[in-house]
Amino acid sequence: MSKKDDIINTALNLFNSHSYNSIGVDRIISESGVAKMTFYKYFPSKAKLIEECLIRRNINLQESLGAAIAACDPQDYMEHIRTAFFWYHAWFHTSDFNGCMFQKAVEEISKIYPSSLQPAIDYKEWLSGRLRDALQGLGVQQADQLAALLSSILDGMTIQAQIDPNAVHIDDYWNRVEKLIQLEIPAA
Repeated sequence: MSKKDDIINTALNLFNSHSYNSIGVDRIISESGVAKMTFYKYFPSKAKLIEECLIRRNINLQESLGAAIAACDPQDYMEHIRTAFFWYHAWFHTSDFNGCMFQKAVEEISKIYPSSLQPAIDYKEWLSGRLRDALQGLGVQQADQLAALLSSILDGMTIQAQIDPNAVHIDDYWNRVEKLIQLEIPAA
């Protein structure tokens, strides 16, 4: 692993565990074990570091969720959507779940570091695209609108899980989401 990767991984862990504002560059340098000059060689500003961290987070999420969906039957589009919902639920119960780093960035730093918004937008577009593709596969006419709604439900679940992951009753959520989707599937 490169020193740049060490810095990004250290920063990701710290930003995830705490807040973007409470973690300073000096702490990241200290905990990643690199020289200050090395840090600034890769990241001329905290804004650039945060942007790189969120880009990495976006890639990691897409790879993990994408692999889970890819493991489904390619023609079972309802299962693709179900897998996304259950993937999120499993994530809520991991030891390093501290909420969504994109949501946290939008709330805490997007006005100070506008470049932090693009990775969040990229992930949201990717997720909505995956949901839209599955909905289109099911024959839903207004797949874009329903995909946006499903993505918003996942955002809400994530916020709820920050408060109490055990309060997110995935079977209840899924039953309602499945009924909502079935209402939009044209009768054969």
